[in-house]
Amino acid sequence: MLSLASIALLVVFLGVVFFLYMKSSKKSEVVFPAGLNYTGTETTPMPTTPPKKEYNWGQLSSAGDWGTFVSQRKQYTFNHPKELYPLIFPGDVNDSMTFDIADVPVQLNLMVLVENISNYDPKLAGQQEKFAKDYWKFFGGLKQMNTFEPYKTEKGLNGFKVNYVTRSGAITNDSYFLMIPGDKNRVIHFVNIFPKEAEILFTRILNSLDFKIPTPEPTK
Repeated sequence: MLSLASIALLVVFLGVVFFLYMKSSKKSEVVFPAGLNYTGTETTPMPTTPPKKEYNWGQLSSAGDWGTFVSQRKQYTFNHPKELYPLIFPGDVNDSMTFDIADVPVQLNLMVLVENISNYDPKLAGQQEKFAKDYWKFFGGLKQMNTFEPYKTEKGLNGFKVNYVTRSGAITNDSYFLMIPGDKNRVIHFVNIFPKEAEILFTRILNSLDFKIPTPEPTK
C-alpha cells in the first residue's frame, strides 16, 4: 500500500493532470473492471469498494504472463502483467489510461496521456523540451522543476525524465515526456504511479512503450 505522504503527493500532482483532461474531453466517463460507470455528474455517493488488492511487485516484474495494451485511439501500446487491469476513459481526446493501484480515485492517478502542447500555451508549440521543463507553471500546486534529464526507451523513443517540487516542498513522482515521431506539438506523458518496490516493473512497462500512427477508419 502507498504511504499517506505518497497519496497526498499523487493527489497534488496527478490531480492537476486530470484538470486538463476534464477541460478538453467531451466525455469524462471512467470504466471500472466490474462494469461500473462514473460520468462525473452523480450526486449520490459512489458505492463502497473493496480494499485495494495487494500485489507482489517483484513477482509481477519477472512474470512471463504479460499482455499488450492498445490505447483506445490506437496511438500507443505497451506491455503489462495481465494481473493488472487497464482502465480507459472513453471519448477522452487525450487517450488516457491508468491502473487502479492507489488509494486515490483513478481520475486523479493517470499513468499515460497524450498531451497537446498548444492546449497549454500556443507559444510552446513544437518545443517539447521547454514544455517538460515548464510544465509545473501551469498548475498552482507546483512550485518549480526539481530534476531534468534526457531519456530514451529501449524501443528508441526519446524524451525527458522530470520531477517537480510542490508548494509544500514534496517531490513529485517522475514524469516521462516522450516525443512522438513526426509530431512536434504532442508528447506522450508517462507518469510513474507505482510504489518504489515496483520500480523494476514500471521500467519494464515504460521500455515496452511504442507509438502507433492511427490507421484511418474506412469511409462508408
